Amino acid sequence: MPKVKFDREEIINTTFELLKNDGIRGISARNIAKKMKSSTAPIYAHFENIAVLKKEVINMAKDVLVNYLERMYTDRKMLNTAMGVVIFAREQKELYRSIFLIDADFKSIFERAVLKILETSRDDERFEHFDRNETMNIILKIWYYLHGYATLVCTEFIKNPTDEEIKNKILEVATIFISDALDKKLTAIY
Repeated sequence: MPKVKFDREEIINTTFELLKNDGIRGISARNIAKKMKSSTAPIYAHFENIAVLKKEVINMAKDVLVNYLERMYTDRKMLNTAMGVVIFAREQKELYRSIFLIDADFKSIFERAVLKILETSRDDERFEHFDRNETMNIILKIWYYLHGYATLVCTEFIKNPTDEEIKNKILEVATIFISDALDKKLTAIY
């Protein structure tokens, strides 16, 4: 019987499926080989080590996240981005854990998400009274809430909120932070 060969792409896709189902801790040469019904040799023929392969699939997970951040859930760009984080946590639990709760490179995706939200704030009339630094402070507060909320959804402390419930929670909190910042700005003027 001829030896079955696996290419790099097949190994990455198999590993990504493991990541989606079992999380980053489920990725090992043995688990990948078992899923592929192979030995570990093809893995090490294409990758220097498992860490390199994990980095590849984490980047794929980040691409999936970006897709969620760019979807149109409402007619408000900023709200869409915020909802995308929570919906990603609800629908892609292991990917969310791997990116936001386990991956050491969390900082880069955090910065990417916050900058995306900052970029979309320019189209939101509620931010017209704030300069860039003030807007960034509001967005960071919203992000801290959003990350906590998404984590609670991911860990099923909050079980399967609907898109409408997610939207309403985000709007409620964003309104509080924006109103608070506006009150402080007006108080400082007077």
